[in-house]
Amino acid sequence: MYSINRKQFISTISLLAGSSLLPASTWAAAKGKYATKMKLGLVTYQWGKDWDVPTLIKNCMDTGVQGVELRVDHAHGVTPEMTKQARLGVKNLFADSPVTFVGMGTNEQYDFPDKDKLKASIARTKEFIQLSADIGGSGVKVKPNAFHPNVPREQTMAQIGAALNELAAYAADFGQQLRLEVHGNETQELPNIKTIMD
Repeated sequence: MYSINRKQFISTISLLAGSSLLPASTWAAAKGKYATKMKLGLVTYQWGKDWDVPTLIKNCMDTGVQGVELRVDHAHGVTPEMTKQARLGVKNLFADSPVTFVGMGTNEQYDFPDKDKLKASIARTKEFIQLSADIGGSGVKVKPNAFHPNVPREQTMAQIGAALNELAAYAADFGQQLRLEVHGNETQELPNIKTIMD
């Protein structure tokens, strides 16, 4: 049998009595009167990675998922190589459903010491920005990703920041956002993210 000592009893009863003094708005919020505007979405990094777009939309509708970010290089087949007609087809699939296409989740990064790789990643990101705009998305997710041996961290962070500035301006011209995922073994640390963003 469970027993309670005097100290536990007084502590519990005082919490209950004190809760009656809380403003009524607290209780109303708890009952959902002030419901959040947050919506449930899906990033197809793992869940949904094997679905084509119609299956993805159907499964989102069946489960109440309201928005989706398409991860690149998955079974959806949504890539910059798509024709204008194919892009319009995907756009219409989302437009005819209650599921919002949020944008593309990419693996593009800007930490490369090799300038050719950096230029290629920036160019590929621009293609994803155009793709997202064509399909009705609002942005593209990218990564800072890594530090490299024999390259000063400050130099890498400045390089990532410069690429992000260039791409954010480019994205704005298409009505898109450039979204930075907090990612990478050390680049994900908030002081480093702040330096990159500054």
